Amino acid sequence: MDETTRRWLLRAVGAGVVAGTAGCSASSGSAAGSDVPTVPGSEYPTIDEWLSTSDVGGPATNYHGELLDWTDRDTVTISVGADGNEGNFAYGPPAVVVSTGTVVEWSWTGLGNPHDVAAHPTDQLGASDYTFDSGGLKDGSGVKFTTTMDQQGSALYHCTPHLSLGMKGGIVVE
Repeated sequence: MDETTRRWLLRAVGAGVVAGTAGCSASSGSAAGSDVPTVPGSEYPTIDEWLSTSDVGGPATNYHGELLDWTDRDTVTISVGADGNEGNFAYGPPAVVVSTGTVVEWSWTGLGNPHDVAAHPTDQLGASDYTFDSGGLKDGSGVKFTTTMDQQGSALYHCTPHLSLGMKGGIVVE
């Protein structure tokens, strides 16, 4: 193989690897680079206010005014310890819309220290229609907590030790 053909082949293979890696690197917790439709946060002001303001805890820096529309899924997964709030102190994605009966699974990444998932209406603007708790702080990847969203409404939740950093999430159940 001559030097020109060899260089051309190496460039083609390198470009393919880069393109393939970029295609695989899009996070399922983000609408960027995916076919998941989004809904403007203005359509759900309770969720938008919860994630955008610092009335209770800090604002969720990985929330960009949109909720992922996951209404066509039976089960959805939200990462605990996702990138956000200047570290791994976020839920990914921070805001979703699901259908009544959807099972929501929170899955720990193992990053950002121990976390929990807590929905207590008195702690969250008084507007959450759901109450649930993952049962205390948990650490490590592979930890999971699930709940079935069995009624229409909104679930506002947070990580107890990282609420002040903005580790908050919101779910609309239609």
